[in-house]
Amino acid sequence: MRRPRGFTLVELMAVLVITGVLAFVAMSSWPAYMQRTRRAAAGAALVAALSQLELRHARTGKYEEDESLSPGPMPHAAGYGIRSQPCSGIDIGPPTTQCIEVVAVPDGGDATCGMLVLRSTGEREPRNAACWP
Repeated sequence: MRRPRGFTLVELMAVLVITGVLAFVAMSSWPAYMQRTRRAAAGAALVAALSQLELRHARTGKYEEDESLSPGPMPHAAGYGIRSQPCSGIDIGPPTTQCIEVVAVPDGGDATCGMLVLRSTGEREPRNAACWP
């Protein structure tokens, strides 16, 4: 007598339940993963922008933009606006003419970290390690 081939209904249902549980776990962690990815891209863009500004400062002695000596456009990160400005909120340290900060402002808001700030003095804000993956 020949034995029937194939899967039983119970086996197929077990596979579907396991697949559904794995999909639920993956989908619930997806937004956090995407936020970490966007923060990492913004951090990399801040480092690139600060290195461009430091190159300009090394060539000209100032951070202000001079189109003839500009090393290139400011980098950008998806979901963040990148801008540079003189350092603010530093109690002790170099004068604002010798300190520059680059700021990444999230387009849609970020309740955990808010703006990411990287200064030419090496300071990072916020100081939360989760904000700088």
